[in-house]
Amino acid sequence: MKRRTLIQWIAALPAVLPFSRLRVFAQPRELTREAIALLHEIAPTVLPASIGAAQLRTEVDKFVAWTRGYREGVALAHGYGHPRLQRSGASPVPAYLAQLSSLEAAARARGGRWSALDLDARRALLDAAFTNAGVRNLPQRPLGQHVIADLMAHYFRSSEANDLCYHAAINREVCRPIQITTKRPASL
Repeated sequence: MKRRTLIQWIAALPAVLPFSRLRVFAQPRELTREAIALLHEIAPTVLPASIGAAQLRTEVDKFVAWTRGYREGVALAHGYGHPRLQRSGASPVPAYLAQLSSLEAAARARGGRWSALDLDARRALLDAAFTNAGVRNLPQRPLGQHVIADLMAHYFRSSEANDLCYHAAINREVCRPIQITTKRPASL
């Protein structure tokens, strides 16, 4: 066997082997069922009750789908006057899991499950969690600072929340023809 052939085989070996499925020391890539259940418990505390229980569940499911679809290193749109193209950071899921388990432990220390606590206790726990994470304002988009702040940003910065706020079909984040932008939006 020639040395060149051996080197070619060795170089081609990683393409053939299923290394993409190998995640021995990898960080978790998805939220666990327990974490998603806790998000569903916390959502009525931080999202408006006026959207109803079914829509609350849908909004949490949309956020979970966003975490599943998150990709690292994707080029983000840069604004006017910002010549540097930024890329998305590491997946926030490992931090989200730690933050949710911390919230669950804090709820247990107060006497039980999250949903069993009164509203003031839940708000106090969230306030302490936001303070520890350094959250001061609602981010423009989920940034990975804290899972609940990101859930809130995911909903409150959406077209659906904007339409609900103004009671009109504005469709802020939906591509539409320019002729529609000159007309008053239809009422909901």
